[in-house]
Amino acid sequence: MRKHEQRAMEHGEVLDPNNGKVPGDLSNVFQSSKNGRVYHLLVPIAVLLVATISAMLWTGIQASGIEVTILTIFENTDVNLSLFIGGLAAVLTAFIFHLLQGKPKANTMKVFIEGIKTMLPAIYILLLAWMIGSVIGTLETGEYLAQIVDNANISSALLPFLFFLIAGLMALATGTSWGTFGIMLPIAAEVTAITDVSLILPSLAAVLAGSVFGDHCTPISDTTILSSTGAGSNHIDHVITQLPYAIIAAVAAGIGFIVVGFTGIALIGLLITFVIIIASALFTHFSFNR
Repeated sequence: MRKHEQRAMEHGEVLDPNNGKVPGDLSNVFQSSKNGRVYHLLVPIAVLLVATISAMLWTGIQASGIEVTILTIFENTDVNLSLFIGGLAAVLTAFIFHLLQGKPKANTMKVFIEGIKTMLPAIYILLLAWMIGSVIGTLETGEYLAQIVDNANISSALLPFLFFLIAGLMALATGTSWGTFGIMLPIAAEVTAITDVSLILPSLAAVLAGSVFGDHCTPISDTTILSSTGAGSNHIDHVITQLPYAIIAAVAAGIGFIVVGFTGIALIGLLITFVIIIASALFTHFSFNR
């Protein structure tokens, strides 16, 4: 991250010139419109939020049957359809603003064509990532790793740390935190309920933390892919530059889970985690600014 930041400040290059053209970068394709307004950006985002949430409520109510509560609505909602409806409404809103600026038909077609070309690399990566995730799910890798922990003669105090580690590896391999939640949370609850019931909450927290860490670091996560594509940055550069920050937080969290496992006091583990992160930040700051 420091290398990219220095290049941007010293040479004005926000992208690595050695990586060639970056998917999502349309700076050399279109000229900025003088008729653009801030609300042309804000209104489609607001439409996206309102339309998506409204669609989630509507599909949830339709699928809830007789008893309709806020819990049954979000339990039965169709998230994929809701996101599609929200995204479509936002795109149509942005398209209307585009037409209101008096753009010629040729320019409008160019917007569509270049937009499709921009998103194709992200779609390729997403399809391949979903294929890998499906293969991992079919192999039941998560159940296998959890079974090894269950069968091994391991101290129960290490369970939160081990579940943190396993969930991180699972999310890193599959590219999904939610899929890891679904696989690992029931397993962690069952294993800790048998070995040491007092560690159920720390173990579940460890699964959540490890899953988010792995999903954040993996290059095949849909959120990571769309973040780099939407920002117009090189995908691998985006992954590599965030790794040191995520790893520091993960190491601190792992040590915190070990402390919680042996002491049984969550507050001590949380404080130690914060101290490690702050100390790492101060050490890095003073090391690079000598």
